[in-house]
Amino acid sequence: MDNRRARRARAWIAPLALVLLAGCGHSDPGEPSGAWWAGRGPAVRELLGQIAQLEGTPLARRARELAAALPACESVGVHAPDGGLDRLAEGARCLGEGDPLERIRRASGDDLVFAIPRARGAALRGALRFENGAVALDLRWPDPPAEGALGLFVPGGAAAGPDRLASENRLVHLRVRPRAGLDLEALVPADSQADRLFRLKSALFASAVIDGTWEAAVYLPERPGGMPGAALALGFHFRDAAVAAMEHFVADLQRTWPVHRVELRGPAGNGACLPDLNVLPELAPCYVATADAIVVGWNPASIARALAAPSSRPDASDAPARLDLDLALVQRADDLLARAFPGSQPPLHWPWSRVLASGRDDGGALVLRATLVPLARTAS
Repeated sequence: MDNRRARRARAWIAPLALVLLAGCGHSDPGEPSGAWWAGRGPAVRELLGQIAQLEGTPLARRARELAAALPACESVGVHAPDGGLDRLAEGARCLGEGDPLERIRRASGDDLVFAIPRARGAALRGALRFENGAVALDLRWPDPPAEGALGLFVPGGAAAGPDRLASENRLVHLRVRPRAGLDLEALVPADSQADRLFRLKSALFASAVIDGTWEAAVYLPERPGGMPGAALALGFHFRDAAVAAMEHFVADLQRTWPVHRVELRGPAGNGACLPDLNVLPELAPCYVATADAIVVGWNPASIARALAAPSSRPDASDAPARLDLDLALVQRADDLLARAFPGSQPPLHWPWSRVLASGRDDGGALVLRATLVPLARTAS
């Protein structure tokens, strides 16, 4: 991997903060039309100041420009009646007590509120506030997609349950019980490349076998330039049926590709690996059937890390969806990449240590709550 590839490997980082700030809330027929935002001036400056710490990114540069153009008022905001999102980043004005935007902000009790209209359906809305140094966001999507790939991330009302994958050195963790269930087979069109490559039309995806939960984790690379560990867990109802489906899947791959099955045994359960399916770096996929889930790993090391021990972190097991993004570990992973490829960009320094989020269904709407945890302050 050269410097350009190293930059591409980090390209997902800068847009992350934009994703965290894009959200939704309850729509009010009396609110202004189009796109708008309103916030307390000091809170808006604090938020822009935190984003500006993402040195070397276009997002940080834009945050500094916005902060410089922000009027010195107690309340500020922007209204774009035509719904143009580009206009939300310019022309901020002071908001008086009688301004509709200020009335909405004060009624909410939040530091920042915003709305983004859509071609169809109610507007996307959200609110932000500062709580003990953390940035807390409440987001609402009135009518999220129920099917397709995005549907896998839209939770229903039932709890996702406790973690199945180990938490040590875990960069990213996501556990979801989708509203529409795990219709994985529907994601793979018949006779598509993925269908032909992996024979994904599998009995494993039948609703009678899987329990409707999925969980993914990415782990810190073990050496400079190494691939992160990655694992996926699919909960099941019946262990024997899940194992039979996985073995059929592995056998189908062996008939299609020049690969061979290697037995994998461990304290968490037994399974198999395909060590010569090396179509991607360090790829030697394995699966293990634990007491309650099929766990698939990028390679044997990923399986070992994912099943090393139960998660030691308390989890909101009653949440239908939850995300844990450890930005401190992401920065360490970035540093390992930079050390492996001299001349690559230095690691990005985040102004937060972690992102914790949970989601649930609320009358058909997707309600999200996210917290950007501040960095620990060192004693002087």
